Amino acid sequence: MSSPTTKADAIQAELRREILNQEWKVGDKLPSDGVLAERFGCSIATASKAVSLLAHDGLVERRPRAGTRVVRNTPEPESTAPQLDSFAFIYPSEQHEGIWRTVRGFQDAANASGRRVIMLSTGSDYRKEAEYISRLSEFDVRGAVIYPVIPTQQDQVHFSQMLVTAKIPLVLAELNLPGLGCPAVVIDGFHAGYTMARHLLDKGARRVGFFSNYSWAPFMRDRYLGYRWAMEERGIAMEKESVLLEPSMRPDFKDPFREVRELARTYLQKNEKLEAVVCANDFLARGLIDSAHERGLRVPGDLKVTGIDGYASYMAAPISLTTYHIPYEEMGRKAFETLSAHVRNRDAEPVETQVRGHIVAGATSAS
Repeated sequence: MSSPTTKADAIQAELRREILNQEWKVGDKLPSDGVLAERFGCSIATASKAVSLLAHDGLVERRPRAGTRVVRNTPEPESTAPQLDSFAFIYPSEQHEGIWRTVRGFQDAANASGRRVIMLSTGSDYRKEAEYISRLSEFDVRGAVIYPVIPTQQDQVHFSQMLVTAKIPLVLAELNLPGLGCPAVVIDGFHAGYTMARHLLDKGARRVGFFSNYSWAPFMRDRYLGYRWAMEERGIAMEKESVLLEPSMRPDFKDPFREVRELARTYLQKNEKLEAVVCANDFLARGLIDSAHERGLRVPGDLKVTGIDGYASYMAAPISLTTYHIPYEEMGRKAFETLSAHVRNRDAEPVETQVRGHIVAGATSAS
């Protein structure tokens, strides 16, 4: 077994030693997290993580209100799993352009450093991410980057618990969840929202709306705050109906417009006098343009539209999209560099690295 690298690892190692030395019998109840925290001179959260690691090893079982009991005090049989000595990248689907570009940047950085990597696709079920992460240490995977899809806030709670109990260093891409000890590489969403709103305002538009789903996610919230700052900077009051912050997001990588179409139709019905709209991503922008055409609106003549992402397929036909081009490949490269540093020093303070993009002017916002 490798030597402990964090306080939680050290506590787990000591409790594991005691259990395997038969100091704790099967059925014995471990002290509470608070008592363990006092014993080891650490926070309750650290003690809780250590016990969760023991549960992951199958030595104890945790039950709400019943406490933690020892369920096994003998070593596991030696694993015959192959030892890969690698990094992993866990992601939902390569059908999403931003994801495969991030994957490519990660792979390029790994190849340049001579590091072996494994790529694991989970689909839109974040529970598979948890399953993969729980098994990676068995194969000598040293650390992983996760590009998560978390549909709801309740799912985020479970995802956060998975991060806390992970046995290997993890780095988040695109999403940051502060307080969980995971470094993150994200897009500067505030800069993106601000840049696109300023662009439309500079084009002479004053009634500028904001159109978003998945709005509870931190990176979407940042894009909205950037838009709001640009509007307030110009002294323009935002009309309530012109801002749609839809919290739901049901990813469909085969048909990304399925959810967007109905949202866009409803949004335009309530905002017939809008001059321009900042869409929180390119999917929303394309869905809004299609819905505008259904209503007989000319883009950009009657309605200017911008996106955020810079997906090649959406910037081109049938009318070139004005968008904020995100350097996803750079995000992938920085995610690899961040993971490398995190593996070398797991106790270092987790940092958020922000990546900025730039505007690409298309026909959808032309004067």
